[in-house]
Amino acid sequence: MTALLFMHGWGFDASIWSGVVRHLYGFDCRLADRGYFGTPVMVESDGPCVVVGHSLGAMHWLAGLPEGCRGMVAVNGFDRFFEGDDFPGVPRRPLDRMIARLPQAPAQVLSDFRTRCGADAAAGVPEPASLLADLELLRDGDFRDAAGGLPVLSLQGANDPLLPEAMREAVFAKASVTRMTCENAGHLLPLEAPEWTAKAIADFARAAA
Repeated sequence: MTALLFMHGWGFDASIWSGVVRHLYGFDCRLADRGYFGTPVMVESDGPCVVVGHSLGAMHWLAGLPEGCRGMVAVNGFDRFFEGDDFPGVPRRPLDRMIARLPQAPAQVLSDFRTRCGADAAAGVPEPASLLADLELLRDGDFRDAAGGLPVLSLQGANDPLLPEAMREAVFAKASVTRMTCENAGHLLPLEAPEWTAKAIADFARAAA
């Protein structure tokens, strides 16, 4: 069986996938956690797998694809975040401000970010070190070459408040990419459209098996 390995995005935890996993009947779903609110959880594959990443979670997978990876589903995801080098990403300055503020006010920085995404307040106490390290990865990371040739399903929300439309159309340009857009959703597809997201993941995983 092809395992599904999940990674959440910045400022969230593995629980963001709860609604999606409920619709993935019969799949071996393994949920990683970056430890923003507690102990990190790593997941591995012991055979064929498809990795699923929300937002920054897609970049985490590209930084070290597991053995046996058959493809990736990027949910509101990207292989690079910041703009430049003819890439229509997000300006670096807001990220620089978040990085500067986070050590002094982690809860406020996190709250502001989640509010912008349209999410509720975080349920746990934030761990600044892991949040800061991944903010720097978000600002500086560029994994466009790592995605080259990889089968990628890019799922995006038409009303995403974080990712410009031009960026959503440009991500994974070097991969073997299929693009799908959910018209009535933003940056939180796992919460806003869990059944739609799960069906897209399931169809991709079955084709990759």
